[in-house]
Amino acid sequence: MPRTAPPGRAAARTAAIIEATHTLLREVGYEQLSIDAVAARAGASKTTIYRRWSDKSALVCAALLARSTSVEELPPGAGTLREDLLALALSIATLAEQEDVPGFVSLLAAAQKEADIAEALRSGALDPLRRNCRDVVQRAIGRGELKDSAMSDVLFDLLLGHTLARSVVQGQALSADDQQDFVDKVLLPVLSARG
Repeated sequence: MPRTAPPGRAAARTAAIIEATHTLLREVGYEQLSIDAVAARAGASKTTIYRRWSDKSALVCAALLARSTSVEELPPGAGTLREDLLALALSIATLAEQEDVPGFVSLLAAAQKEADIAEALRSGALDPLRRNCRDVVQRAIGRGELKDSAMSDVLFDLLLGHTLARSVVQGQALSADDQQDFVDKVLLPVLSARG
């Protein structure tokens, strides 16, 4: 009869492997990440990793899905679209500071070649942001500030694109003033004109 780790120990080992995967994605990106490096960082054997995940891509997908569950929903108490947009801009700026954007960009590049990475990004890693954008637009529709629910896709594209451009192209974080300017000079005019 094969030996298995006690449930608590197995969960702790899985968490260590997932965390090591995130750390290495930030440090070296997807292409340079290896199962050997994850095993060494997590203090686990390669056999343990391969028993659970078939390859690097499957491990990274699991890590992306695990991280997506830690993104909180926006608080529902905003009274205006502007307040919701400011909260949304703050949440994505905070997320960009916590996560390594170049590591994320390496995943976007991998997603062009690997369908499972693309799906994990779409349905996992980016889903909380998409959900928050949808919630902001739906609340604005409920308050009579917007009419078109398709504006949630526009909002998602603008927020993600702006954050990536600022972080990767300009190498700058989104300050509180930048967030407010983006909301007032870009998001509100675009959503109001089209929504």
